[in-house]
Amino acid sequence: MKRFMKKYKFGVVALIAVIAFASFGNGKSKTIKGSGVLSVKDVQSDPSAYKGTVTITGVVAGASRQDQNVFAIIETSEAILCKTTGCASFYLPVKYEGVIPKQWDEVNVTGSFTQTGRVPLFTATKVEVLKNLFRR
Repeated sequence: MKRFMKKYKFGVVALIAVIAFASFGNGKSKTIKGSGVLSVKDVQSDPSAYKGTVTITGVVAGASRQDQNVFAIIETSEAILCKTTGCASFYLPVKYEGVIPKQWDEVNVTGSFTQTGRVPLFTATKVEVLKNLFRR
């Protein structure tokens, strides 16, 4: 009986440790490790949950008329499917102090999220144009 109780106690302690470990990693903050590139769809549900520097791929939907350093990107698959940049379910605003890419450019933007009012803004430190999807 003592042997059974020892195994039982060990099992309970192990179960508690697993639950505690899982709950520590289940916070709101998401950090990307390695060279993983996210899509616009990945960050759509909660952009502010991604902390630190991340790279996101998407298609340029257009530039802001109010701020010449801001443009929006959408999910690549959505742009291809719709054949327009005006039908996206989510537009990610990107602020970049360099040359703004053209509409329909598929880009990798590297930077981090900042909160400006109600809308999370992605502040890019690097923008890499991969290709233009629909040269007209």
